[in-house]
Amino acid sequence: MPYSRRPVPVPPPADGRPAGSAGRAVPPSRATRWRILIVTALVPVLLAALTTVQLVRPVPDPVVRLTASAAHTFEGAAPVLPWPAGGQAAVDVEGLGAMGSSGGSVSTPTASVAKVMTAYVFLRGHPLAAGADGPTYTISPAEAAQLPARKARGESHIDVVANQSFTEREALEALMIVSANNIAHEMARWDTGGLAPFVRKMNAAARSLGMTATTYTDPSGFDPGTVSTAADQVKLLRAAMRIPAFAEVVGERVYVPSDGGLARTGGNTLLGQGGVIGGKTGFTSAAGGNYVFAARRRVGGVHTLIVGAVMGQPAITSAASAVEAGRGLITAAGDALTAATLARPGDRVAVVDDGLGGRTPLVASAPVTVIGWPGLTVRLRLDGVVPRPAAEGDRLGSLTAGARRFPLVLGGPLDGPSVEHRLLRLP
Repeated sequence: MPYSRRPVPVPPPADGRPAGSAGRAVPPSRATRWRILIVTALVPVLLAALTTVQLVRPVPDPVVRLTASAAHTFEGAAPVLPWPAGGQAAVDVEGLGAMGSSGGSVSTPTASVAKVMTAYVFLRGHPLAAGADGPTYTISPAEAAQLPARKARGESHIDVVANQSFTEREALEALMIVSANNIAHEMARWDTGGLAPFVRKMNAAARSLGMTATTYTDPSGFDPGTVSTAADQVKLLRAAMRIPAFAEVVGERVYVPSDGGLARTGGNTLLGQGGVIGGKTGFTSAAGGNYVFAARRRVGGVHTLIVGAVMGQPAITSAASAVEAGRGLITAAGDALTAATLARPGDRVAVVDDGLGGRTPLVASAPVTVIGWPGLTVRLRLDGVVPRPAAEGDRLGSLTAGARRFPLVLGGPLDGPSVEHRLLRLP
């Protein structure tokens, strides 16, 4: 039987293509081609939609952060002031707080220091422009008739007659320089029509100022029931010195009556010495010698206000011992003050963060110089910084340290998040 060749089966290629197709491209199926076309068409649509969503999504609220230190502590031990051996005393620096106190916090008679509150309440109800005389008031016949009795009791006073005229400024000068009790009572009547309602206003004002250890029973302080503490009187004088007319009057050394009478000097004999710009003395046998004072000291080019009170000092006829104690406190407190510069003009102290990666610096436009004393920590904070579109160099809020505010300016344009940051942000 003749030999015959049978065909040998050829296995399919390993890549799954039909036999004999090796080396030839296989065209995609129609379904595959449609899928490719759809995806190709959808990609730009999806990208456009994603771009639109990213651009219209609300952006985070910008946040302002302090990059400088939030506090500065002055090196060294706290100063030891020459506190009086008896009574009580307190010293405060405007905007920085208490430098110290002595003698506890038991309420003690104020004597004529009470007239600071009388002037404060009257000026709040009858504002007086700096340098102005104000309205005119007249002495009542009843008060004029009280003059002999006041003299007999040894009250401080000025001679008055019924229907005598006083401008508001003249009355304040008689009250604060001469320390006239009769004028204190008349000012109470001019303000509220009587003593009791005015005393209620005095006590209400004390509560509003945080004078929790103070009670007023009369407008002159002659009544020993009018009591306070050195710390409370510092709170009051600090508030009163912010009224320009009050500061003007207590800065005068001499009372000159408008009727041509003899000029009289006040009890604040330290005026003009050691930076003293105002104050009030008081003395009665029950109170002893009292003295409240305000003094300015220039430190590091900055005018700083020192306010203090000395109460309950041994005295026989005047507040001279309290004034002398005040002299030592004023000198020592002023000498203890020092300055530190925390930032120079152009230094970054804060940053505006838009929440998407953009950060705009806020820089100091002037030296940031803080005032204090050894051992004191001064806190720094940002005030009034409201992020808004602005150009480089525009002011945007301030940095507050103690009683001082330092303007801040933008170290670059503030335009909000960039398009790039808005597109690339994550959910």
